[in-house]
Amino acid sequence: MLRTLIYATALITLAGCGRDYLDIKPKGKVIPSSYKDYRLLLNNENNLTPSYGTDELASDNVEYYEQTGIDYLGTSGYKIHTWQDGAFMSTDNDAQWSNLYKQVYLANVVLDGMKTLTDAAEKDRNQLMGEALVHRSFAYLSLVNLYAVQYDAASAATDKGVPLLLTPSTDAKLNRASVKAVYDQLLADLRQATTLLGTASTSAYEPSLAAAYALQARAYLIRGEYQEALNAASKTLEIKNKLSDYNQFAANPRNTYPENRNNPETILMKTVSNTYGWFSLSKDLQTEFKDSIIDLRYKILFTTTTAPFVGRLYYYGEFLLFDARLVGPTVPEMYLIRAECQARLNHPAEAMQDLNTLRKMRILQAAYVPATAATADDALLQVLSERRRELCFKGARLFDLKRLNKEPRFAKTLTHTYNGQTYTLKPNDYHYVYPVVPKLIQMNPELEPNERK
Repeated sequence: MLRTLIYATALITLAGCGRDYLDIKPKGKVIPSSYKDYRLLLNNENNLTPSYGTDELASDNVEYYEQTGIDYLGTSGYKIHTWQDGAFMSTDNDAQWSNLYKQVYLANVVLDGMKTLTDAAEKDRNQLMGEALVHRSFAYLSLVNLYAVQYDAASAATDKGVPLLLTPSTDAKLNRASVKAVYDQLLADLRQATTLLGTASTSAYEPSLAAAYALQARAYLIRGEYQEALNAASKTLEIKNKLSDYNQFAANPRNTYPENRNNPETILMKTVSNTYGWFSLSKDLQTEFKDSIIDLRYKILFTTTTAPFVGRLYYYGEFLLFDARLVGPTVPEMYLIRAECQARLNHPAEAMQDLNTLRKMRILQAAYVPATAATADDALLQVLSERRRELCFKGARLFDLKRLNKEPRFAKTLTHTYNGQTYTLKPNDYHYVYPVVPKLIQMNPELEPNERK
């Protein structure tokens, strides 16, 4: 019986193109054997770029005001959006899970192959290993935050995480490692990657040293380890710190706004794995854009005038250049991580300096005034508000809700009301955790389902 949580890359061509075998046993595979083969595997953006993407539906960024938007979601999307059980039928697949574990598998193929590869220089072998470790770390960081409870130092060693596969096997047992074990592994991978990678990369798809540090910063922030997150964000910004000035795009964004792959802010290209793009902004998120008249993100990335969004406020970024939404780390995220950590570590002036570095690139130049904070707590509130505006629809909000719910002052109850029925998601509710699709559990009985209580 094929035991595979990716049902994944059973056939690997030398071009690195993988196919998902969802219901059938693999018929064979081409085994990479040379440096060129492994290089081509990691160069295949079709396999290593798509990741997760339905997370926004479960957050407080999205709310629909007409039946057209609700119908667009479909049954599964609607149940995710309203935090209901039964989002997946017995025959459904989960693209997020499959794509991320495909990346794990391909990374493991490369890491295993580097043990015996002899036809390349050590520097080149190290580069491949470093890239594979970053890809695997991104996948596990995403998986453990989608399919497991929020990291809590007091319980992480016993909380159910996700299957932790470190060899290129398609028939491994899928017992769930603890949340702590998953984080320990991905952080160890990222630390090793920083010893192997160079600062330059040939494209945004290729992990660099900055990407390894950026994912460390993201992981440490989620864990609430603020000094470590600050250090990692600072190391990232030492390598890559350029921001795009939205003042240059405001007049004609269709022809001037950069694609993710060409945007200097992109640290690593990881994009959504689905076609959900018609995100209607919740009233709650609209309130965050209190300076919408001068906030150029509001002008460029949202629309009420473009078909089919006429009369409604929708996220437009994905349609602006027909560019998939980015969920990989970016330079703005690093400034925001460092600013949040500075505020939490009682350094408000430093926090506001980073915050204003970003804001200056987002606010109408003629109206820009530097923000100030009298206290560290004031700075923290401003940073969190700015973080929500900057990173909305970029794969961060659901994870932020989960981590902030651990702090009573930031805990938040979410509600949606549709067709006369109100749906509620309370802080730390198990419905923050995505279910494992029934099909996987049926094929792999050792793969325990997530609790619903």
